[in-house]
Amino acid sequence: MTKDGYSRGSKLARYLVEMAVIMLVFVAGAAIKNDDHDSLSIVEELTKYHTDPFNPDTDGDGLTDGAEVKLYATSPTRIDSDSDGLTDGDEISEYKTNPLSQDTDDDGLSDGEEVKTYGTNPLSGDSDEDGLDDKSEVVVHKTNPTATDTDKDGLMDTKEIQIYKTNPTNPDTDKDEVNDGDEINRYSTDPLNPDSDGDGLLDGQEVTAYMTDPLNPDTDGDGVSDSLEVKKGSDPHKTDTDNDGLTDPEEILEFSTNPLSKDTDEDGLSDFDEVKTYKTSPLTLDTDGDGLSDPEELPLGTDPLNKDSDQDGLVDGEEINTYKTNPLKPDSDNDGLDDGQEVILYGTDPLDPDTDGDYLPDGYEGQLGTDPLYDWRHTYNEEAFKAGLSKYFREKLRTVTKDFTKYSTTLDKAWAILEWIDENIEYEYTKADYVDALVYNWSKLTSEQKELYDNLTRLYAPNDIIVYKKGICGDYAILTAAMLLDSGVSPVYLLDISFENSKVGHAAVAVKIEGELFVLDQHLPPIPIGNYYWTWAIKNNSKIIANITFYEVRLNTRGEPEVTDTWTWSGEELKEKAYILNEEAIRQIMEIAKEKFLLLYPQYKEDPRLKSLAEQDMESTKSTGEPSNAYLPPGFSRGWGLYLSDEYFWLYYSPITAQKLVDYSIMAAFSSENWAEVIQQCDRFYLLIDYVPTTVSDGMTTITVPKILLVMEIAS
Repeated sequence: MTKDGYSRGSKLARYLVEMAVIMLVFVAGAAIKNDDHDSLSIVEELTKYHTDPFNPDTDGDGLTDGAEVKLYATSPTRIDSDSDGLTDGDEISEYKTNPLSQDTDDDGLSDGEEVKTYGTNPLSGDSDEDGLDDKSEVVVHKTNPTATDTDKDGLMDTKEIQIYKTNPTNPDTDKDEVNDGDEINRYSTDPLNPDSDGDGLLDGQEVTAYMTDPLNPDTDGDGVSDSLEVKKGSDPHKTDTDNDGLTDPEEILEFSTNPLSKDTDEDGLSDFDEVKTYKTSPLTLDTDGDGLSDPEELPLGTDPLNKDSDQDGLVDGEEINTYKTNPLKPDSDNDGLDDGQEVILYGTDPLDPDTDGDYLPDGYEGQLGTDPLYDWRHTYNEEAFKAGLSKYFREKLRTVTKDFTKYSTTLDKAWAILEWIDENIEYEYTKADYVDALVYNWSKLTSEQKELYDNLTRLYAPNDIIVYKKGICGDYAILTAAMLLDSGVSPVYLLDISFENSKVGHAAVAVKIEGELFVLDQHLPPIPIGNYYWTWAIKNNSKIIANITFYEVRLNTRGEPEVTDTWTWSGEELKEKAYILNEEAIRQIMEIAKEKFLLLYPQYKEDPRLKSLAEQDMESTKSTGEPSNAYLPPGFSRGWGLYLSDEYFWLYYSPITAQKLVDYSIMAAFSSENWAEVIQQCDRFYLLIDYVPTTVSDGMTTITVPKILLVMEIAS
């Protein structure tokens, strides 16, 4: 087929016909001029325009061939002269477009595209008059060239493209759930930014869900962004959502509390009170982690910010719930130890000032270095010495004894103390019997007897001995040493004595007088340390000392006792230290006795006339144990012979204590009621002191010792 619709064969035939017709025309003299009435002659149609002279509209486009040639200059043989997709007839009659121009309105789209494809006006470059030519809408922007607002978002495509830079085909360019038109016209938000105020919420969420201001990141101006308020659940329109007195920003940003709850930690205290009043944590029930909740601490008066309110080393919760101590008082029982020290360091009872019941407060024992869990009274040892001789007990002694500091020398103090003890304290035989029971019959004791033993065999505190007015050796030793120390004598020596022939030991005290040790054992007089061995061997139940352990006790700068030295002497070593009276010592004793007698009875004078009588009586006493029957010498009207023997005098004698010993042993006889009665009747005397050698033995060693004899003649 050719463009005019004919095949090549038919076209040739037509040509031949045309040629024949032309010939006929010429022959006929042009008798036939226009046979199809299209304003074109047959010749023109055949020779010039090659149209069908028998068809007024050769190309069938709705226009006659003559109109196409003469009026529109279109091709009468082509249905669409400008190849724009529209027939020439449609362009002329229906669309009024130029059939000779593919794009009548020069908008870049062919008239056929505009009519058939896009429905645009081929006569207008901007069919919808939106300021965008149709082609740019179709090709570039993909908008609808027939609608001013392609995406129906309320914005003209032109403004979206040229002014707002939004997508004219998407009503919500930034996908924030608000169409672009509303963003521009209603909310003034940025249609290109889903979160115009940068608060973390989409503009659509703000205007539809939360009713917040999409242009203000903090709608209520409380310092917390709207998105954070939404996240935390607080009201972005209120500065204090839960009305607890704390603003939402304080709760969210500063304290991390729940802005929807007045009491975040549900401890009974409002967040406001915790933060502003008590400074506690509104996020935890127990701010200081002490085991007590904050509301529990407030009525107790404890510090909810300090787990140990009284700084005693125990947390408040332990004090209340475990130990029942006072969390506001570091020393609940007033014993001198903080509760924490008692629980952690010593294991003592913080509610009992004297855990072990030994009369010493736990705190005081801590200072002494004694064990506050062990009753020092159970054992005669260093623990007992430090406790029993403590300042605590010595100060109590002063209220029940007398002031021994008035005595100037150690001998005077020791003598006065022994004398006071001898007069005021009795030996407690019941207690002593139970000591023996422990040693010999413990397995045979009943439980009641054992309990009684436990009570009776405790050492007494010094002041208790005085209250009870009785005790046994350990009690005497503690009391004596305490009184010595309190009088100013230091050091003192506590003696722990063991025997060869007894399971029951003994206790005593010693002091140094002029460098020599003297034992103070319940009664006067003090005994030289060496002679003390023989005192037991020949006098006190014939017990043989095996050894003595000495504990030297001094007062420190705080006035408290400390054991500064210990040593042990065997019985043999003690025997070597014994002092045996000699004749010179006896003469000294006699002179002292004379001096003291004259002081006691100043009316007397020594009279040599009585010497011979005294010598006779002395010799008789030595030989028979009785004075002679001799008569008074001439010149005397009356008289008496007084005599005294003492086999133990030597045990107590020392040149250091001679004066005191004469007072105690001899002058006591002179001042006795029996002697004083006759002595008062005379005024002359003669006194002799001599001895009779005698032997004593401990079963191993035999020694010769003097038995002292005193003869005194008085007359007038």
